[in-house]
Amino acid sequence: MNDQKTSPTDYGFEGYLDWVISSGVGGIAGSIVFGAFIGLFYPNIVSVTIPSLYGLEPMGGFGWGLHLAHGLFLGVIFGFLVTREPALRTLVLEVESGTSYGPSMRLTLAGIVYGLTVWIALPLLALPIWTSITGNTDPDFPAATAESFIGHLLFGATLGFVFSNFIRISERT
Repeated sequence: MNDQKTSPTDYGFEGYLDWVISSGVGGIAGSIVFGAFIGLFYPNIVSVTIPSLYGLEPMGGFGWGLHLAHGLFLGVIFGFLVTREPALRTLVLEVESGTSYGPSMRLTLAGIVYGLTVWIALPLLALPIWTSITGNTDPDFPAATAESFIGHLLFGATLGFVFSNFIRISERT
C-alpha cells in the first residue's frame, strides 16, 4: 500500500508562485474585473452598498477594500479546491476526445463553474439570511440580476485564468 500523499507538484503544478498566492492573486484580479463590470450598471455598489451590508459607513476606498478581501478569500478557497486529489486528477487528465483542452483552459472553465457556484451560494442564498439577521439591507443590491450573474462568471473566469498562468502546469504522463 502506498502511504504517500499526492500533492499539486505530483500532478505538475510548479513554478512561479505556490497555489495559495496564485489563487489569492487570481481572486483579487477577479474581484477587480467583477467590481469594474458591476460598477457600469450600479456605480455605488462596491463603494457604498458592500460596507452597508456590514453596518459600516462608506468611506474612501473601504468598500473596494472589502470587495478585494472577499475576492482574496474566495480565490484561496478555489485554489484549495482545485489542488486536491479528485480535482487534480480531473484537471490534468488526458482524455481521448476530438477537443483537446489543456489544464490551463480546464482551470479557467473550473473558475467559471466556481463563479456560478459563488453566485448561487452567496448573493442568492447567504445574503438574504445575512440581511435578515443583521438588519443591514440595501434595496438596491443587485443579488439576482443578470449583471450579478455575469459579474460572478467574469470573477470565476479571471480567477481561473490568472491562477492557471501563475501556476505552471507541466504535462506529466
